[in-house]
Formats: sequence, structure tokens, C-alpha cells
Amino acid sequence: MTIGADLTITTTDIEQLEDNLQKAMLSGDIDALNEYLDESLVAIDPFGRRLDKQQNLDFHRSNILKLDRIDRLDRSIRIMENAATVSWFGKLTGTYYGEGFSEKLAYSRVWSLRDGRWSLILIHATRITM
Repeated sequence: MTIGADLTITTTDIEQLEDNLQKAMLSGDIDALNEYLDESLVAIDPFGRRLDKQQNLDFHRSNILKLDRIDRLDRSIRIMENAATVSWFGKLTGTYYGEGFSEKLAYSRVWSLRDGRWSLILIHATRITM
């Protein structure tokens, strides 16, 4: 998402980015995901593995990870000068390496403003076991 010359962004703008990201994940829209993920992305999956942007895209492109449903239960957003943090809890349903799953997860994401464009620089997912 590019923003105007005044570089003002609101919680509603970040919510829109998050909602659009979720739609891209559910539909497997690699072009959209490519736009949202920064070249410097570090993503930690629920198994503790570190993925870069290309590895993250490959998971979606090859259908290793195919999401059927994301039920977000709670979301918190904090805006800073050139970054925004998002934390949320939810239930994801889909397939991973061909095996069906339905998991409760907690996510943390950091969006960064670079060259007038917002992109994800950090994603961290953790399984909720209680």
C-alpha cells in the first residue's frame, strides 16, 4: 500500500493491509503476497523454522501450505513513526504437506514503511496449546 505525501497512516489502513494479506493467503495470490512481503522478511513458522521471503512464497506457490479458512479472534495494532505492529490470535484451517490441519495460532507481524510503501519485515507464528 502506498500512501500520500504526508505519510499519514491509521490503524484502519493497517487493518486493510492485514485483511488484504489474509485474502491473498487464502486465495494463494502469489503476486499480492510478493507485494506485501519485504525483501528483508524474516518469518518464523509455528515449528520454529526461519523463512525468508522466497521460502515463504514457495510454501504458497507449491501448495505446501494451503489455507482454507482463517478465523481471527482478536487483533491489536500499534502505529509508530515508520512501522506498525500487529498481533492477533486465531484459528487456521487448511493443508500442510497434504495433511489437513486446524490450529489455534498467535501471530505477530511488523509492517515497515520504506520508500512510501508498507511491507512486512517480520512474521512470527506460535501454536496455542492451551
